[in-house]
Amino acid sequence: MDALLDWLPRLGALLQLLIGVVGFFKPRAFTEQMQLVMSTPMAVSEVRTVFGGLNLGVGLAALLMQEPLVYMALGMAWFFGLLARFYSMAVDKTSLRDSMPGITVDAVLSFLYLSGLLFG
Repeated sequence: MDALLDWLPRLGALLQLLIGVVGFFKPRAFTEQMQLVMSTPMAVSEVRTVFGGLNLGVGLAALLMQEPLVYMALGMAWFFGLLARFYSMAVDKTSLRDSMPGITVDAVLSFLYLSGLLFG
């Protein structure tokens, strides 16, 4: 069980790294699914930065450092992203159907990063 708990946060970092690679090289994969319109080159650059560069950097840092506090900080960040999605559903009237892909990603990453804290 301890070996699994050691690998769950690493799996989260790998998943975040994968999100970063897709966001960096194929930003439209995110924007089309989220119904975002990139009408200028600067908009594409911003999506590459936020979905690509930040996720690549953070995922790689988590893999290289392998520190429980880093995993905990990332898990909390993804958890609060999850809370923001539910808040947005209430305030902005986004639908559960449209929000479900993001909810799934946020919940899975939060769980993976916080698994050591939750079960350790």
